[in-house]
Amino acid sequence: MRSVFQPFGRSGIGLVSASLPVVMFALLSIAAPNFLSYGNIANINNQITALLIVALGQLIVALVGGIDISVGSVVSLSSVVLVSLDPAWAIPAALGLAICVGLVNGMGVVGFGVHPLVMTLASMTFVQGFALSWMSGAGGVVPEWISAIAKAQFAGIPASVVWSIIIVSVFSIMLYFTRFGLRLFALGANVNSASLSGVRTVAPRIACYVICSLSGCIASIYLTGRISTGDPMMGQSFGLDSVTAIALGGVQLAGGTGSVVGAILGTLTLGLITNGMNLLGVSPFLRAALTGMLLLGAVSLQRRKAIGI
Repeated sequence: MRSVFQPFGRSGIGLVSASLPVVMFALLSIAAPNFLSYGNIANINNQITALLIVALGQLIVALVGGIDISVGSVVSLSSVVLVSLDPAWAIPAALGLAICVGLVNGMGVVGFGVHPLVMTLASMTFVQGFALSWMSGAGGVVPEWISAIAKAQFAGIPASVVWSIIIVSVFSIMLYFTRFGLRLFALGANVNSASLSGVRTVAPRIACYVICSLSGCIASIYLTGRISTGDPMMGQSFGLDSVTAIALGGVQLAGGTGSVVGAILGTLTLGLITNGMNLLGVSPFLRAALTGMLLLGAVSLQRRKAIGI
């Protein structure tokens, strides 16, 4: 029996992944009186933008059969760097560190054959510890121009919408209009067959981990500017949340199946769940438990044979 999460080929989008955000929106419209208010809709958009950026990076890694749970610690480290260094060097330094983390992850997984879960767990622990040793608690001063680009409106459009449009456009072009994107689907479907067909197998997979780490850094720039402070624990939930979001969107964690639209749908579903639980006064600890249950359910419904349909 084929999974309802991926009946439509390589996009991975199925009945469940497409209908979940619609069902959640309808239920919350009834259950939460303030859900449809302008302020709350704007709040949802602000909340999911950072997760969407990270989820799209996670999508790139998942397409080649990998996983990166260290991306949350990259979010935390980048936030610390942004408020600790000279404004002229803060963003270049944060991006440089993110690239280093991605290269280490990629080399460990591709070059030395370490399982991606083990490799990124190790780097997550190290990077998070480094961030906490640098700054033990929230604080610091965010450069004004970073706060401006994270909060300002552009032609009347909220910054969060502009950020989302730009990042979705970049990832869509990269996946569907470049050779690199085509190679990712081939490598995820069968790396050995791709190699025999003349597709390079090492550099593109390493690049996936670099892109994922960079997405964490970009999300941190947005989020740090949004809250106007640095926080060494800012990215604590992003590792699990980003994996859950893409799984809910039909992205196959075994590789070869997934789409930008699926990542958007999964992120929106998780964002609506979080917002609804906040409006209904549900404990955030239960929210974390529900996230784990959603991930388990989404992965359990996936089938390796769905790849390459």
